[in-house]
Amino acid sequence: MIRVKICGNTDAEQVAWCVAAGADCVGFVVEYPVAVPWNLSREQARDLIALVPPLTIRAVVTGGDAERVCTIARQLLPHVVQLHTDNSLEETARISRTLASLGINLIRALRIDAATGQACGEIPDPLQAALALQDAGVAAVLLDARTRQLPAGTGVRVDWATALAIRQALSRPLILAGGLTPQNVRGAVEQVRPYAVDVISGVELSRRVKSPDLIRRFVQQAKGTTA
Repeated sequence: MIRVKICGNTDAEQVAWCVAAGADCVGFVVEYPVAVPWNLSREQARDLIALVPPLTIRAVVTGGDAERVCTIARQLLPHVVQLHTDNSLEETARISRTLASLGINLIRALRIDAATGQACGEIPDPLQAALALQDAGVAAVLLDARTRQLPAGTGVRVDWATALAIRQALSRPLILAGGLTPQNVRGAVEQVRPYAVDVISGVELSRRVKSPDLIRRFVQQAKGTTA
């Protein structure tokens, strides 16, 4: 069964909508080092994380250097930290080891430049970059699109053929993000067969304004349940 992460939640109502829809993971963007619409302070995130019920995964999406990321993780103690900046492989491995000692899994975003199709970071080839992240010890690789305007939540699709090739090469889980909506997520799941799918803007009416109907439809379409 495909897993679904609804990310960029900013208030208690949105958390409740995600849980009611059957999302497997509820995500919060916390003190991301670049201005994005979904950014929360650690204090705001702590209050919202406390609303996520048992057996639903709590994820913190953040970025920056190892000390910053690990400090946020220690203070909030989510199940998962999603590192969404282009940290070096060495630093990614260090963060992964530190979080593992806290019982926290590290998901590392592999961002694909929407204009060039190249991976952001040390290795431009997306497949080789994904394999290198796997070797760095991450729990999962998340494939996402990046534009000049936004580092995430762009609404731009990653090439699904590239995603499939990466998924087939990895032994660790692949999470697919980038431009997914209730209208196309079923096709993405059928073509790529990722471990999970992740969405922010695809379930929004406008920036930060999520729709309970879009969330419900996204989860249903992703999981192939009754619409």
